[in-house]
Amino acid sequence: MADDKIINYNLSGDLIEEDKHKKKILLVKTISSRCASSSRDILQKISHSICDSDDGSKLNATVLCGGATNFSYKVFIDKHPELCVFAMLCFEYALWNLERTAHYNLQRVENEYKIMKDVSSKSKGCVVTPLACWDVKQGGVNMINMKLFVTEWSKGDEQFCNQFIDGVVDPRIAPHIVDTLATLNNIKDFDPDFNKLVKPCIRSINEHMKAVARAASQAKDPSDRTEAFCVSLGKEVTMKIMDEYVAKFDQRDCLCHYDSHVFNILVEAKQTIEELEDFGPNGTMVLCDWEMAMV
Repeated sequence: MADDKIINYNLSGDLIEEDKHKKKILLVKTISSRCASSSRDILQKISHSICDSDDGSKLNATVLCGGATNFSYKVFIDKHPELCVFAMLCFEYALWNLERTAHYNLQRVENEYKIMKDVSSKSKGCVVTPLACWDVKQGGVNMINMKLFVTEWSKGDEQFCNQFIDGVVDPRIAPHIVDTLATLNNIKDFDPDFNKLVKPCIRSINEHMKAVARAASQAKDPSDRTEAFCVSLGKEVTMKIMDEYVAKFDQRDCLCHYDSHVFNILVEAKQTIEELEDFGPNGTMVLCDWEMAMV
């Protein structure tokens, strides 16, 4: 693949892997060159290990996941794996979009950095500290603009949903979730237009949400507690709730995470698979994925 060519992700798995490899090299090179000038302690330690240690330490990265608009990585020193950070490389166009018509506004990455910086300073360890948000460019003639978003590595090991799947939830998590969301909701000094560019995405699913709620309220044989609750309210009350939500969607009273579900909450891994109630010693909870946070 030429560096100045956009990948069409519908075409070739080999091209996908080659592009991932090129972006990984760019990621490592960028962090290696910029961490020395950072005031963040972990980035200073990484820089020292690369430049000043005598054991031949090198910076490496492992791809955690990759979507249409970003790749996520664990970035670490090979001989000192405890020196690690989380990094997300975000693209201004969806990778499958050869014609560059599916634009992804990189301001969303800047906004995610800003909100995490604010809340992490107030949240008692329940939001990872963002470390950097750097501009990165890849390519030649057809230049690709990207954002490299770097945070501390999370103390949470696995998604909170795993506990729900196992059927046993650590009760220590609930107060941490409440405190973190309340901290966010009670921030007073905010821009009423903060991250408003994500609102059309949310607004577009409101009618679908109403259709789901309407069907749930009329279920003949409720399949879960949510449907059973909607049936108990009845169609009229359920739809009144949904209509009120839609009507007040554009109010700007407070900041909201807007994506705070069990897949975006990290917790400690269980000690053993055999003992489902043997939770980690600290009851750690980390709320992540702040991209949709808005007023």
